[in-house]
Amino acid sequence: MIFYCDMDAPVVATDKGKLRGYLFNDIYQFKGIPYAKAKRFGAPEETEAFDGIKDMFHYGNVCPLMFPDSAEGDILSPHRVWFQNEDCLNLNIWTPSLKKGEDLPVVVWLHGGGFFSGSSIEQYAYDGENMSRKGNVVVVTVNHRLNVLGYLDLRGFGEKYERSCNAGNLDLIAALKWIHKNISGFGGNPENVTIFGQSGGGGKVITLMQMPEADGLFHKALIMSGILGEILSDKNRDTKPVISKTMENLGIKEVDELETVPYPELVKAYLSAYRELVSEKGIPFFGPIQNRDYYGDPMKVGFTENAKKIPVMIGSVYAEFFHSKYKDEKVPDDKMEEVIKKQFGNEAGDRLIQAFRKAYPEKMLCDIYAADSSAFRYETKKWVAKSADERYADTYSYLFALEFPFNGGTPAWHCSDIPFFFHNIEKVPVVNVEGVSERLCGQIFEAFMSFVHTGIPSSKLLPEWKKCSKTDEVTMIFDKECEVRHNFDTEFIQQHYDMKVSPLSL
Repeated sequence: MIFYCDMDAPVVATDKGKLRGYLFNDIYQFKGIPYAKAKRFGAPEETEAFDGIKDMFHYGNVCPLMFPDSAEGDILSPHRVWFQNEDCLNLNIWTPSLKKGEDLPVVVWLHGGGFFSGSSIEQYAYDGENMSRKGNVVVVTVNHRLNVLGYLDLRGFGEKYERSCNAGNLDLIAALKWIHKNISGFGGNPENVTIFGQSGGGGKVITLMQMPEADGLFHKALIMSGILGEILSDKNRDTKPVISKTMENLGIKEVDELETVPYPELVKAYLSAYRELVSEKGIPFFGPIQNRDYYGDPMKVGFTENAKKIPVMIGSVYAEFFHSKYKDEKVPDDKMEEVIKKQFGNEAGDRLIQAFRKAYPEKMLCDIYAADSSAFRYETKKWVAKSADERYADTYSYLFALEFPFNGGTPAWHCSDIPFFFHNIEKVPVVNVEGVSERLCGQIFEAFMSFVHTGIPSSKLLPEWKKCSKTDEVTMIFDKECEVRHNFDTEFIQQHYDMKVSPLSL
């Protein structure tokens, strides 16, 4: 591996000035590039032009977080803690070429963490070097404002704050505008941009498809575990009482005083107000609010004309946040039949068992209690059907169903597919299944890169993957052996959803 960085190379001229990165292992890297600036609660603005050359050698600040970082669960999604500051509008670039006219596809990562936490570098699996090299693409990862800084709804306090509720997404649009203007200098093609994100990042993909200011700034999309139903349907939420109570807690009378309150004090006062007036449990809602910037959840208001033209890959993972105690206890199938029928009755239990075995003939019955039905998979299936019915562009569905060698066998959890799409399985030891993960990583990555380059996910290592129709969800199952199946789990998911089968039902 060779490192190269000289006094005046590698340098790229942008619309605001020259940036210097470095070359490592045949990939050029530029980190912490400012793409915009913003006052608290305001829409992002362009940065000033500068003379000379700025060094982009290290990651930039990430958005301040509402809750302390924790090492809990790090084995499942290894992550880093980084410097936090409200001056966090920056992005990172990995590229195999700095030649203008190279016209490499551009892939833009929108990180997870809902709309309130996370960062572009939070997980080690977010690193873009392998994707750039192996996929021959330009990779961009983006930081933006989150939580009370990016999505505080102050519309009830005057026109000045009309856009505060969507500031975080407006940051993402500012980043896409910067990419459109400047990415050709990094070897990229501004007319071939794919955005992709997981969890909250998938939600960001969906909401950007519904924001007219983003039209034409991206051309394909991948949504990973990003559909959560009502979470993007927000137009009836009235947050003014919580804001008023927040101001009361802070001892201030004018809303513009919130602009200068130290972040920790603002968060403390807001959480106190929320817990008193709304709920003592859970996390406050943060996310785009329907207004002139954001047209709303397509499941409620329909797809925008631009959204109808965007080819989409969409999917989720088998277990997401669910876990089965029966898996830990290694309860055999015959005993599980007794457990299921005792809980749901002989007839209903037998229907559930038969539907499960039809959908997942290779899995143990104890995995019934780990299956994600009420959240991502159920909502994804509805989104796919509506998308295939209303949109002109193609929709491709997948399910990541691999079981991993952790605690005696753990079904695919939330985030476990990320290292495979980034081709970074070596950065997450727990996802490495002997004789399986390396091959599966190649299959997933090749299909994703085909989609990025052509709009069609295909791989010589996979069966043919066709688009979905309104009545036929054609699903690529990513597992030990990959296969394409049609409406394979519709019956099981509906029964599972209706019967409220989950660890919480035990």
